[in-house]
Amino acid sequence: MYDFTTFKPRRGIGAEKWSTFERQAVDNPNLAPYSIADMEFPAAPEITAALKEAADFGIFGYTVADSSYRDAVCAWMDRRHGWAVEPTWIFQTYGVVPAMNLALHALTAPGDAVIIQPPVYPPFRAVVTSTGRRVLENPLRVKDGRYEMDLEGLEALARRSEAKVFFLCSPHNPVGRVWTRGELQAAADICAANGVTVFSDEIHADFVHPGSVHTPFAALDGPAARECIVGTSASKSFNLAGLVTANIIVSDPDLRARLTGKVVGYTGEYTNYFGLAATRAAYEQGEPWLEALLEVIRGNYEYCKNFMAEKFPSVTVYPLEGTYLLWADFNSLGLEPAELERFMVEHQLYLDEGYIFGTGGAGFERINLACPRQCLTAAMARLNAAAAEFGFKR
Repeated sequence: MYDFTTFKPRRGIGAEKWSTFERQAVDNPNLAPYSIADMEFPAAPEITAALKEAADFGIFGYTVADSSYRDAVCAWMDRRHGWAVEPTWIFQTYGVVPAMNLALHALTAPGDAVIIQPPVYPPFRAVVTSTGRRVLENPLRVKDGRYEMDLEGLEALARRSEAKVFFLCSPHNPVGRVWTRGELQAAADICAANGVTVFSDEIHADFVHPGSVHTPFAALDGPAARECIVGTSASKSFNLAGLVTANIIVSDPDLRARLTGKVVGYTGEYTNYFGLAATRAAYEQGEPWLEALLEVIRGNYEYCKNFMAEKFPSVTVYPLEGTYLLWADFNSLGLEPAELERFMVEHQLYLDEGYIFGTGGAGFERINLACPRQCLTAAMARLNAAAAEFGFKR
């Protein structure tokens, strides 16, 4: 029913991910980047149809979410994640990162501290430092080939008087972990005991693969779950990032009031007319497309994992429990991070370098799997040929 094989270059339309080619004057029309986390797939046809209908209406004034939109969000959360959300808990921002910025201004003061768990999505750090707050790092650790939270480290940081907020990435970008309910409950209990508010970025929640189950942080037990902030959006699930529409869900009325009281000054009280139309269509009609997409992502992951196992057995590919982002350790090639980046770019492999994700990321690569298979096979062929040319240890 859906086309996940046609390669559709995005040059010349302002796509951030593709701007690398313009900056470096790369003219190979068959290349694709494998970096920033949006997809090289057209949106579900049901979404495109909804956007055309919205455009045909022809009036694009100030817009807010209506009851039908909120009902669509609530129904999606219940159907996909077993999470009963009340419509009044939801408000909109231009994205999850703007909502994180909003939360810091509402809940903290300059000099206060925020806990993050690197390697992690770079804006987690940037939004903290740009607002004059301090970063407290609780790096993830690897045990038996799988990342886990350092709960002892989290507790030690949460006890510090300056620690006010914990930025949780769930599922975790870039390492691909889907945290278990037990892990999340342990983190929730630590934060509740120490008065730390949790902001749970769950933008990748719809990308959960067999063997894992996403647990919304707000569906846990205890006060931390009731008094948390959950950031969600259809932007990753349905490739709608350019429509800048996120749903922030907060069940506690006092916490929600503190946040919405800052909306006008930090994210604006209105939202994107087309973003609302696309999100509603996604949640009401897009589920078959998403299920088909998940099969494609899993196939792409298996292909890349098997390729690495055969051609680069010393490169560790971490299990993909969630997201559409492969996380691989290339340190065995013996290159410094800058050398590894230069090697990849010289051979037209435009990935996300691990060092941008902070502590624990140097020497890693994040590879976006949300693209037609032929794009990945071409990239792996270039990698293999380049490694053979330079005689890298496999």
